[in-house]
Amino acid sequence: MNQTAALLGLGTVSLLLCASAAYAQGFPGAKVADAKPGDLRLIATAAIRKPLDAVLAQAQQAVGRPIVVEYGSARGNLKSEILAGQDFEVALLLPDVTDELLQQDKILSGNFEIARDPVGIGLRGDAPNLDVSTPAALKKAMLNAKSIKYAPTGAALDTVKKILTTLDIAESINDSSKLQQPVTLGPGEYEINLYPISEIIPNKALTSLGLVTPSLQVPVIIMAVVGKHSHDVKASRALIKFLQGPAIDSALTDDGMTKGRPKA
Repeated sequence: MNQTAALLGLGTVSLLLCASAAYAQGFPGAKVADAKPGDLRLIATAAIRKPLDAVLAQAQQAVGRPIVVEYGSARGNLKSEILAGQDFEVALLLPDVTDELLQQDKILSGNFEIARDPVGIGLRGDAPNLDVSTPAALKKAMLNAKSIKYAPTGAALDTVKKILTTLDIAESINDSSKLQQPVTLGPGEYEINLYPISEIIPNKALTSLGLVTPSLQVPVIIMAVVGKHSHDVKASRALIKFLQGPAIDSALTDDGMTKGRPKA
């Protein structure tokens, strides 16, 4: 067995099973706190889980080290762990989170856009030909839904806030965002889910109704940053360079995402 193969054999990969309520509480899988000496610790928003998993073996080859990935909510458990003192080499988070971490001296200066993830609409239940193609149609569909699901600290939150504010329906919808268990649906009843499209496409419990209309859309931007106490800054930057390269492009496209935009 050669050295690269041995390194790959030591790698630990976190697998997160998508479910419509998965983002309210708990993210099963690996934790960077359990990483072994020599592992590269990567903290990542669950929005990029599927594309990242698809290229993880290549990423490990690129950096020459095993990679331990911990997935979760960028604004929720991941931010809390980092602010509480959890160290890491690289994190894939949201711009508002990285801004806060920089102010708290938890990351090195400099961030790198990896991907953009538009927010989609997922349908659960019986609602054939449900129209969500315009703001007016989406408003009607949301007001008539038995349940509206989104992650209160999730990546799609900016879009959710814009929808609720612009359509003036925050106090009128059946908001089930904080419920951990599935909402029971009767005949003819349906639930609308608002999540990054990358979290809707692989979710077999949902039917994708496409993207939130552009006038209400705030695309999720996934940024890479290096931890202030990274054990290997060179390897950290090598991983970011790999993720900015072409190897991940097809996996991003398959999951409804687009390539990050380089800095001007």
